Amino acid sequence: MNVPVLVIKLHGRRIGCLFKYEQPGLPPILRFVADEAYARIPWAEADVLSESMRADDPAQQQSFWLDVTRPEFNSTTGSKGDAQLPPFFQNLLPEGIFRRFVAEEAAIDPMDHMAMIAACGKNMPGAVTAEWEDISRDTLQRLVTQNQDALEASVWSEPFQDALSISGVQPKIGVNRNAEGRFVGRTSQGDAAIIAKLPSAEYPRMPQLENLGMTLAGLAGVDVCRFELVPMTALTAPHRYDLGDEVDGQFLAVTRFDRDHGDKIHFEDFAQVFGKPPEHKYTESYLAIAAVLLGLPQCGEPAVHELLRRIEVNELLGNADMHLKNLGLIYRDRRHAELAPAYDITATFLYAGARGHALLLMPDGQMQHAEPIFNPARLQAFCNALGLQVAGASKVVRDVAAEAGRQWLAPILASGLTPRQKQQLLARVANHPHLRQALQRLRRPDLLAAWDEAARA
Repeated sequence: MNVPVLVIKLHGRRIGCLFKYEQPGLPPILRFVADEAYARIPWAEADVLSESMRADDPAQQQSFWLDVTRPEFNSTTGSKGDAQLPPFFQNLLPEGIFRRFVAEEAAIDPMDHMAMIAACGKNMPGAVTAEWEDISRDTLQRLVTQNQDALEASVWSEPFQDALSISGVQPKIGVNRNAEGRFVGRTSQGDAAIIAKLPSAEYPRMPQLENLGMTLAGLAGVDVCRFELVPMTALTAPHRYDLGDEVDGQFLAVTRFDRDHGDKIHFEDFAQVFGKPPEHKYTESYLAIAAVLLGLPQCGEPAVHELLRRIEVNELLGNADMHLKNLGLIYRDRRHAELAPAYDITATFLYAGARGHALLLMPDGQMQHAEPIFNPARLQAFCNALGLQVAGASKVVRDVAAEAGRQWLAPILASGLTPRQKQQLLARVANHPHLRQALQRLRRPDLLAAWDEAARA
């Protein structure tokens, strides 16, 4: 019997193994087993893998790591009955059309999650790698049976580990920029430092729309990652995507904030923070995310205010897709989490017609599709649940709407959206009560008139 085993490293240091063990007639076991050397390091001194793997009592951290029965370290069953990796590792896998692209490149089944993480193991989000490494039969027996039973199995491995793993459903490839300013395949220059988000045959002007959404978010005070809209003629890296009529258009070059001149900076999304499989990325609430941020020393109230800023931007833009995987934590010093820069901000209502937000504001049964998500009563309840001052939070939300009123009109008018998309977005923003209230407070009837005229044109 063959057992695939991957050595898991964090910042290049081995911390454990991930394996898959199957027996006839029984569900497969997919498990992460931490190395004892890593488990013995106190949490305050160890490079952090995930906030989901923090023991309630620091004195119990070693016992936490070595308890192989914990759900954090074992497989879950997906909606299609598939045996998935432990949640943290399942969230490292690509999604959608990009997953199929990786599977074709590696000649593997896209539903074989162990093979997928092996294929992407050297270039995943953050500072984690999953690499093939020869191990002894004794080590294999300890991993699988914890030395309780004899094991008749051998280690299985495949050489292909050069794929890139990033989440999201848009066509994309990993690239680097060469000295001539062209975007080339990462294989010639090491790890991909840039994600090329390509146009889509199904969703017109997707790169232009995301570029606009990120630009507008930055103008409203959101901490956004680095991005650039680039002509497709500057892309020389090969791909096999069918881009339809958009093939001669533009792509969005997004600089990875988890890479720094060849070094890997650890990152985890909030699906990993909460220990949720990717299929559950629309569960939890913004309040739960805020509570995590409030409890992290290098996040606290400023990070919660940044979360409110992003929620309000999405409210104005009609972005119904800020789910758990589109928010994350970054560990610049390897041990202390900060809220990662914003990414994947776009006006999804232009494609799906979806309204509202990806998550509930609070886990009280309130529909996340209520608009606007923030009114005085809801914002006060949100702040009261966290012990935050309402006045400071209210100012954050009001300031976003005010900056939108002052600065968003010209970029929307100058954007490369289709005329219909542009008009729909102008109408949404111009008629949003928060923007109108903000301009009334600013005593700017001229701006209100300009928005109304643009929305009618």
